Amino acid sequence: MGQMLCGIFRHKVRVGERQFVVVKDVGEGAFSFVQLVQYKDDLFAMKRVLMQVPEHEEMVDREVTAHRLFDHPNIMPLIDYEIVVKGENREARMLFPFYQNGSVQELIENSAARGQRIPERKILHMFESLCEAVSAFHSLCPPYAHRDIKPHNLLLREDGTVCLMDMGSVSEARVEVRSRSESLALEEKCAQECTAAYRAPELFSVASECRIDEKTDVWSLGCTLYAMAYVNSPCDGSALSAMSGRISIPEDSPFSSTFNNLIKYILQVEPQNRPTVKEITQYIEANFSEA
Repeated sequence: MGQMLCGIFRHKVRVGERQFVVVKDVGEGAFSFVQLVQYKDDLFAMKRVLMQVPEHEEMVDREVTAHRLFDHPNIMPLIDYEIVVKGENREARMLFPFYQNGSVQELIENSAARGQRIPERKILHMFESLCEAVSAFHSLCPPYAHRDIKPHNLLLREDGTVCLMDMGSVSEARVEVRSRSESLALEEKCAQECTAAYRAPELFSVASECRIDEKTDVWSLGCTLYAMAYVNSPCDGSALSAMSGRISIPEDSPFSSTFNNLIKYILQVEPQNRPTVKEITQYIEANFSEA
């Protein structure tokens, strides 16, 4: 899909009053792709979505709306946005800052390729900034959930903190499920929008009568923290793995027992047993004086 679209569009692309030069393609999804673009001396990331069905338009609208809810240094800002109509084709173009240091996932992979671990203090520094971003979601009234927190969606800032990106799965955090049809609809939605290895147990098998809340993000935070330390999520993407509650810490772990206990503190199968983001921050402040 991405190659086909890139063939259609030229090496210059316009958003609003500005015309950008396409430098290179940097990412591709099922019906969208991201390009590195340049305007004068400045580089930006541009997400382009070919809106083929109403669901694509709904997702774009939700993503743009979510960006406009926040003005936070650890949440990706939307610089500009436009829907371009050419004949029967509709394309959304979203312009974002370019983060030249890449993603946390790239940092994890590069460290692993060198046979190294990311230092504990550096992980905690990144993780605290991520918690600040997620706290901004949960502090809204009503609270919102990101629903797809993972290392791939964390960009590295110059000061070693992270910027949370990709608002395509953002929605109100608290959902009252009252029937089997509603539970199945939510399961299907989460299967499409939430990365399985970081998805909370309650989103794999949604009860017919239950309440889903912002604790889904807390589970993803725990999986992300684990992945920053041990390369991959502790879950393999299956419902059984997420619901088992088995969090395996390597015997040769180079990290402190306090750090590993933080992971276990967060990754509780039952949502009511998980800490809030505020409680996670308090735990770090109380137990990692030099973090």
